Amino acid sequence: MKGVRRMLAGIAAFASAATTWAATPAPTSPNAASGFGQVAISLLLIIFVIFGLAWVATRLRLTPRAASSGLRILADVPVGPKERVVLLKVGDAQALVGVSADGVRSLTLLDRSVELPIDTAGPGAFANRLRSLMDGGAKR
Repeated sequence: MKGVRRMLAGIAAFASAATTWAATPAPTSPNAASGFGQVAISLLLIIFVIFGLAWVATRLRLTPRAASSGLRILADVPVGPKERVVLLKVGDAQALVGVSADGVRSLTLLDRSVELPIDTAGPGAFANRLRSLMDGGAKR
């Protein structure tokens, strides 16, 4: 008899919990318009971040420069907030020019070529290292 009472008490407790659960209104789901609005705002935020990073990359000169067959920039050094000294290679000659907000001024045409040290961390260093690892020729 005790077992039957326990079972009936359990069934009663379950039934009361079920009616309480059924009487509780379900949370309202957002409609399609608010869901679209959230997606649109998220996409706009991502687009603004991408354009912001591109702007920073161009301001910090992180983007590669276009290659030209007759004229190459060998090195450049900032000497002020908007001023730079640039070493150019024009054909076989080298020229040193100053670049500022006012324009470009020729500083000197060098009599002999300046040999620059090879920068192992420069552009293409990672690609060369990856290529050598893929070929299996590099020591680890």
